[in-house]
Amino acid sequence: MKIVRNYKSSILLLMGMLVGSVIGIIMKEKASIFQPIADMFLNLLYCIVVPMVFISLVAAIAKMTDLKKLGKILSIMMVLFVVTGIVAAVYMAIVVTLFDPTKGANLAMNEVISDVTGNSNFLSMFTVGDFYLLLSRRSLMALIVFSVTFGVAIAALKEKVQIVVTFFDALLEVVMKVVGYIMKLAPFGLGAFFATLVGQYGSSIAGPLSRSIIIYFVAAIIYYFVSNSVFALIGGGVEGFKVYWKNIVPPTLTALGTCSSAASIPTNLVAAKNIGLSDEIANLTIPLGANLHKDGAVLIQILKIAFMCNIYGINFLDPKIFLTAVFVSVLASCVMGAIPAGGYVGEIFIIAAFGFPPESIPIMVLIGTITDAPATAINVTGDIGMAMILNKIMDGKKWMAAKLSLNQD
Repeated sequence: MKIVRNYKSSILLLMGMLVGSVIGIIMKEKASIFQPIADMFLNLLYCIVVPMVFISLVAAIAKMTDLKKLGKILSIMMVLFVVTGIVAAVYMAIVVTLFDPTKGANLAMNEVISDVTGNSNFLSMFTVGDFYLLLSRRSLMALIVFSVTFGVAIAALKEKVQIVVTFFDALLEVVMKVVGYIMKLAPFGLGAFFATLVGQYGSSIAGPLSRSIIIYFVAAIIYYFVSNSVFALIGGGVEGFKVYWKNIVPPTLTALGTCSSAASIPTNLVAAKNIGLSDEIANLTIPLGANLHKDGAVLIQILKIAFMCNIYGINFLDPKIFLTAVFVSVLASCVMGAIPAGGYVGEIFIIAAFGFPPESIPIMVLIGTITDAPATAINVTGDIGMAMILNKIMDGKKWMAAKLSLNQD
């Protein structure tokens, strides 16, 4: 009974996922009738994302008395993001080298896609042309830049604006309460998502891309468990490992169901709080990670590049091709939007770097669409692991023990 109480929310989410998947298998395309329920849940999450990102970032930074610490946190965070991205790229490159994703595939490369537009000017994602544009989830990176600047301004004024710091602290409590209300609908929303996803894409696994999709799913599952376990052990030791896996199921299932890093920010912040991460680190790492730390997307980019290289007879193991693939996969994953199907930015980067014809875009889009769910789960859960490692670096090796001792008292 104690296990049921401790994992009640996770069990309910799993039941919703399983029931939805069974409904999708039975009803197939007809399961799309549940899409409105799925959309309602996703829309509620999207509505809370913008205020949550702004308020959580401002609240975390405003309380910092040492702005040099903020710079240190951001610097270490970016290094961790890039390093894990490179590790993910090399891992997937080894996988696709050992297991040819194109074996048995018979594709007619004569398809075209009408819209290959995408914002390849990645610097533009840091700003918007008018204030009201910050209120859209599609400008999440620009909102983060504004929020960090706003928080730094409050921290610089210190005691003069203490009332503002108190206000944002209280406002954050309100927002987290709203998230709690929204998550009560999660079993139904995620169940509807899985019903439509399985019903829509279940048959795609049996097509010419089946081998590459299966390779990705297996590789992604292994990476999910191994990488997250390693992150948790490095960040918090054995106790960190236990508390991590106790709290990571809701963010995982939310990511699998919504295929959106942005929509998973609320559940990720709740998990971070339950794990005991400091507010200043969690409230910085998770929103930024949703945009810039996407190891799951890196795995997809490598799969796409290797697949197209094999189709067009390009030696993927050529040192120049290999290094370019690693660089492009990490860069493309960083500039892709933190929303489902965030444009064709990744595909455009790949075409520009390797000279593949535009006709290859539909294949890459299909691969990306089918593999989006597990990729998002890796993207989202990895942010918690990065936050734990960062917490250890900033607060010392015994930060987890100190947190557990405080909770017991």
